Amino acid sequence: MTKDYFKLPRLFVDHSLKDQGSITLETEQTHYLSNVLRKNTGDLIRLFDGENGECLYEITKLAKKQAELSFKEKLHEQPDERRKIHFIFTPIKKQRLSIMIEKMVELGVTDFHPVLTQNTDICKLKTDRVNAQIFEAAEQCERLSIPKLHDLQKITDFFDSKPDFPIFSCIERFESKSTDIQRQEDNFGFLIGPEGGFTEDEKKFLSIHTHAIDLGNTVLRCETAAIKALILLS
Repeated sequence: MTKDYFKLPRLFVDHSLKDQGSITLETEQTHYLSNVLRKNTGDLIRLFDGENGECLYEITKLAKKQAELSFKEKLHEQPDERRKIHFIFTPIKKQRLSIMIEKMVELGVTDFHPVLTQNTDICKLKTDRVNAQIFEAAEQCERLSIPKLHDLQKITDFFDSKPDFPIFSCIERFESKSTDIQRQEDNFGFLIGPEGGFTEDEKKFLSIHTHAIDLGNTVLRCETAAIKALILLS
């Protein structure tokens, strides 16, 4: 293995690295290599595709709109990640959503499920931007897998699909007895509500379909609640 490989830039590519052959990057990533990373022909870079581990590549051609890279060696095999962690959340403001997505990727979430509730302020989700944030977070934290972003849907529709894993909901100001938080060894999901909180009807609905958990006496922002819940559950 190349010495000090971890110091090299790391890039997610939408190309299969299974055959370990040469690949061609298009305009956007070529611009990133040349103008952001300031790379040149002959430089080395780490690539991963979310399915076939991590590989070392050499830049063999760097033009204005296209770059060609050749395989050098396999750095890491793809890990066998069997446990699924499902994060169910409502869209929030851009900056805070970015932080939340980044931290959830870093902490091991495998599936993002955006849902709409009665008090959801942001009712649309720019999936291209969120996916870009997921890719970037995976690049930065040395993760080899890429979490899946599911379609935005109403929260009732999500539960109508009958998820086959336990779901823990963080419901503030909820008088019903909360489930003691314990580390989950198998697949699980956890739900964070909107900035305006759940309605009383939604709280009753969630008390039937989820395990309510208590995150403490203070009302946390969505991204803070998500981080705390995931750390406690995983």
